[in-house]
Amino acid sequence: MTFKSVVNIPIAFLKGVTVALVAALIVVVVGTVLFRVFNIVPEGSSELAILLFIWLIYLGAFVAFLEGGHLAITAVANRFHGRWLAGFLIISDAVLLFFLIILTTESYKYVMLALSNVRLTASLHISPAWGYSALLVGMGLSALYVAGSIAMNIRRLWTGEEPPHHSDEELEGTQV
Repeated sequence: MTFKSVVNIPIAFLKGVTVALVAALIVVVVGTVLFRVFNIVPEGSSELAILLFIWLIYLGAFVAFLEGGHLAITAVANRFHGRWLAGFLIISDAVLLFFLIILTTESYKYVMLALSNVRLTASLHISPAWGYSALLVGMGLSALYVAGSIAMNIRRLWTGEEPPHHSDEELEGTQV
C-alpha cells in the first residue's frame, strides 16, 4: 500500500469540503447582494463571507499543493535525475517543512490566544479562533504531506528508485 493510496480518501473528503466552501461563499455573497438590493443588510454576512474565504484560501492552497500547483520547484527539479533528483526533493521539501512548521506553530499560538480571550467577533459573536484555525489546519496538513514526501524520497534515495518526473502534460493540467 503506497502513501498516496492511504491518503486518497481523506483527500477526496477535503476536496469535497473545499467545493462546499466555494458553494457556501457564493450563496452568502449572492444572498447578501440580493438582500442589499432591497435595503436589507443581513447581520454577520460580511464576517461569514470573510470566514468562509479564509478557510477556502488555506484548504484550497493545500488542495492546489496536492494537485501539483507548485510549478516553480518542478522547473528546477526536472533538470535532475536518479539519486540527484531524490536528494534535491529531500532538500527542497526539508526547507519547505521548516517554514510550514514555523507557520503551524505560530498559528497554534494564535488559536490558543484567541481561545483564552473572551473577545468575540462583532456580528457573528464567535471566537476569532475560527479564522485563525484555518491557517493551523491548512499549514498543518501541508506539513504532514511534506513530511510524508520527505520519507518517500529518503526511501527512494536509499533504494536507488527514480522519483517520478512531471511531464509537460501534467504541468499543463492534463493528467497522464
